[in-house]
Amino acid sequence: MRRRTLLWFPLLLGWSETAPAQEAQPSFCYRARPKPACSAFAFTNFGTYLLLGSDNASGDTPLRAVADWGVMANVDSRNAIGASVFASLDRLGFGVGPAVHYRRWLSSTASVDVALGAPLLAATDRLQSGSVFGLVRWSPNHWFALAARPELVRGSVFLGCGPTTCSVPVQSSMRMSVGMELGWVPGLTLTAASGIATVVIAALLAGVD
Repeated sequence: MRRRTLLWFPLLLGWSETAPAQEAQPSFCYRARPKPACSAFAFTNFGTYLLLGSDNASGDTPLRAVADWGVMANVDSRNAIGASVFASLDRLGFGVGPAVHYRRWLSSTASVDVALGAPLLAATDRLQSGSVFGLVRWSPNHWFALAARPELVRGSVFLGCGPTTCSVPVQSSMRMSVGMELGWVPGLTLTAASGIATVVIAALLAGVD
């Protein structure tokens, strides 16, 4: 009897060590990873871009800033889908809207994302409804990425004035911007810092007027 008890003891000890691991379930993560590590994850990306070509806003800066915050769910170990809200500021003005995302995991850290969105709120008539924003993004890890944003932009274009009226039709044009994005804590920090800077600059300009 004593010998049987001694034989059962290591078996019970091994079961107690492996049982919690077997019962562990994927969780919601802030540091993005595929299944089985995460069932879903949040992302807080902030990117700086260089606008290529002309979009009827010549003479202004070619730089652009985009903040993109959202949530994605891992369908399996290779695929994830989700949605976000993005804010874009460039020479056309400021726009905010939703986007849908698809991610293909290349490894436990690297991934490729594609997304499609539309600005629903814009603080300029050069960015109107019917515009479509795209995204192709490659990331070697959870906090850095290289990205390109092909877009179809609809907006008012000033063509000049005649004797009685001015011509400001709504036109569509294609444009491309390329740049880099930071996610995780760096993306969160840069988004907050840029928001504070925008408010301060707007307040200073209002004081000058």
